[in-house]
Amino acid sequence: MTGRTLPPIEVLPRDLSRWEKGNTGTPFVHRFDSGVDGPCTMVVGLTHGNEFCGAEALHWALSEGLRPARGSLIVAFSNVAAYRSFDRERPLDSRFLDRDMNRVWRDDWLANEKTREADRARELLPFVLSADFLLDIHSTSFAVRPFYVGAMNARARDLAARVGFPKSLLLADGGFDGRTLIEHGEFSDPAGRRTALVVECGAHFLRSSVEVAKATLLDFLTVTGTIDADWAGARRPVVPDAEPGTFEITEVYVAKTDELSFAAPFVGFEEVEEGALIARDGPTEIRAPYPRCTILFPKAQPMKGREFVTLARRVD
Repeated sequence: MTGRTLPPIEVLPRDLSRWEKGNTGTPFVHRFDSGVDGPCTMVVGLTHGNEFCGAEALHWALSEGLRPARGSLIVAFSNVAAYRSFDRERPLDSRFLDRDMNRVWRDDWLANEKTREADRARELLPFVLSADFLLDIHSTSFAVRPFYVGAMNARARDLAARVGFPKSLLLADGGFDGRTLIEHGEFSDPAGRRTALVVECGAHFLRSSVEVAKATLLDFLTVTGTIDADWAGARRPVVPDAEPGTFEITEVYVAKTDELSFAAPFVGFEEVEEGALIARDGPTEIRAPYPRCTILFPKAQPMKGREFVTLARRVD
């Protein structure tokens, strides 16, 4: 395995128990109605238990008195059980308990699967189905530029462009080992009207990723018309943006063996030329299938049967 060093742990889990009761009858889910016509917007943190920036941003926003000026707002801490399992000695192990919660959003798995993540997804599903707009706050293993991930449709492109921060966008048309939250139902239907985005805020445990999450949350809620720009502007942290770019996922590799290694210490957004060696999975070489191939989500702890690395083509 070519050596790569994870960023330092600057943020640790906090006690979220003050948000557990909520006001919906579902633990860790809050819903606020403005009484004024407008969209239903949902923001989600902790889809992965080791991605602390979402929990920090939601905790902060609720503590600041976040309420919708128009429409309604749903705030959900997703996989708190995995979050509570965090072990500083094994910081990536609390991503999930039984199955990646950002892959369980297939209708058949939601109907039949008996895992703790599927159980929690079923609790969240009525709220997801009511959302006109949804923002799912994530982070990455390594410190790469912040970026959005959206379904490959015009609505996702338009919403990411209107929010404007961050400026990079990754478009996905399936291909993952399961189905992500932002692909569920109408979110990924080109003819639909509901729109969802993931924001990847930077490395899991950095304070800078928390600031990106806060800024993106406020910008997203402002653009969707959910909160007033003045309220958001008074609280928005100043964070730098990275270079713009739009990418389309072409390959998601799932590891077939335990003999996994990368050809270089990739962290994400490296661009390699056609034919360049990216990784080895046992006897199989993974090489760039086209010119200017972009490497994304190289796993810090690759494992057989799990996603290993994703490749994307830059389209602008």
